[in-house]
Amino acid sequence: MKKPLIFIASILLAMGTAHATPSKLMHIPSTDVQPYGTFHMAIENNTTMFRQKDIGGHAEPMNFGISAGLRDGGTYQVEAGVDVREPYDYPLTFHAKLATTEEAFGKWGPILAVGAYDVSAEKGKNDVNIMYGEASKTVSFIGRFTVGYFYGNSDFLKNSAGDTDNHGLMLGFDRRMPEVNQKLWFGIDYMAGRSYYGAVTFGFGWSFSEKATLVIGYVRYNEEAVAKGWPPNSAAASPGPGANVMTLQAHFDF
Repeated sequence: MKKPLIFIASILLAMGTAHATPSKLMHIPSTDVQPYGTFHMAIENNTTMFRQKDIGGHAEPMNFGISAGLRDGGTYQVEAGVDVREPYDYPLTFHAKLATTEEAFGKWGPILAVGAYDVSAEKGKNDVNIMYGEASKTVSFIGRFTVGYFYGNSDFLKNSAGDTDNHGLMLGFDRRMPEVNQKLWFGIDYMAGRSYYGAVTFGFGWSFSEKATLVIGYVRYNEEAVAKGWPPNSAAASPGPGANVMTLQAHFDF
């Protein structure tokens, strides 16, 4: 799985160093990129609710990150950085994304993005190394549609039977809800496969200001038995049955 590391390194060497958390919809990456010269802090907690441990109750490590926009090329933008998951013995993973802007193909064109996330040099510890490509298009007042494809490390992306399931389709939809309140946002996405990453996730966000947003949602795994915590298929994951989780995400721009 050297390709994601090469991708990350090439962007960091070309654009300079930074620390970041990947821009995403609910569970899958989005085509959004942190604007050049700005930063984004995110805190994410995924946990089961009202479940005892012997029937799948578990909490994933808390994810902390700072995002930074590294380059504005007019027709493209770049972000990159690091995520820190605690508590875990190997908490650091890296990511990067390059996406076109609305100016690249005119107002009728799509937004295109390529990227990688959960990338690490700690082989067998947290090197999930997911690469992806995406396109998105906002359709009038209806909302934004996203479609993409991903490929990851087969050591981590397996189903409950231990079979490799490390690539597939990504779909997403999101929109502001001005009919209710301008501060309200809705998102839903799908990641294919029966690995820990395969899931349907949906939720709502509320913007307390232009720089602070709280998102709450639900992650329904395509195969619930694999949902035992992060990283998947590791000693750090919870024993026993898996379970779907609630996701709580706080986002701050500065």
